[in-house]
Amino acid sequence: MEPILQIENASTERGTVFWLRNVNLTLEPGIFMGVIGRNGAGKTTLFHMICGLSRISGGDLRLAGVSMRHEPKRCKREMGIIFDDDYFRLDLSVKHAGIIYGAYYDRYSQAVFLNYCRKFEVDIKQNLRKLSKGNYMKFQLAFALAHHPKLILMDEPEARLDPVFRREWMNLLYDVLDDTCSVLFATHLTEELEQYADAVTMLSKGQQVFSLTMLELEEQYKIVRGSKEELDALSERLLGRRRMEHYEEGLFREDGEGLQGKNSVSRPSLADLMYYLDGRD
Repeated sequence: MEPILQIENASTERGTVFWLRNVNLTLEPGIFMGVIGRNGAGKTTLFHMICGLSRISGGDLRLAGVSMRHEPKRCKREMGIIFDDDYFRLDLSVKHAGIIYGAYYDRYSQAVFLNYCRKFEVDIKQNLRKLSKGNYMKFQLAFALAHHPKLILMDEPEARLDPVFRREWMNLLYDVLDDTCSVLFATHLTEELEQYADAVTMLSKGQQVFSLTMLELEEQYKIVRGSKEELDALSERLLGRRRMEHYEEGLFREDGEGLQGKNSVSRPSLADLMYYLDGRD
């Protein structure tokens, strides 16, 4: 089956400065992929490149086999976008926003949009400006689903929401995901991703660190804990280390030789990976 999203050595730049360089990732149908990185890592730039707001200066990006560089309008019709910014006229009611913006999409259905609004408990008569942050997100999701996108893009939409709603939101996304559509979800809040994501791409300072499935991450990276002397013996094989209160720990990438000794080995969290691999000077 053809990938939903295929990015090959894609870069975007302004003048002589690269904002994002040589990104490679593949998103298969029905997959929920998280994009992580610290503030300024390039997550929003990546999303702007995918949805055509930033010019692709090198490489290519294909959505359902269609090149963004050569057929941007056709590509954009296959995306549903949920960003933290306001891309809709806020003086419209929910119902009329669907009518007006739905006209830009060939496969948009107002009936499907209204059904999702009812399912998500969004008042279709309410003015967009008066919707709560959570209901505005639900409105955006209902609209995105109503034009049957192949890819749903979400750029940190949950950053200002309380933890309870964030969990409800992730459950909602998981319920609507199927094998005809994939989700690309950028966030610096990693706890929910560990439960829901099938794969993760990490960015740091405009560079891609990795793009792996959760299983591949678990197989390739390990947290190693032990005494200073034990970690000194592994220093050349560690990607980073830090001193804790009663021990030291480091990040180890599997190299086929395994680990010897009495070290404690565990799976790193996504927060651990961000700490050790974020490319700090």
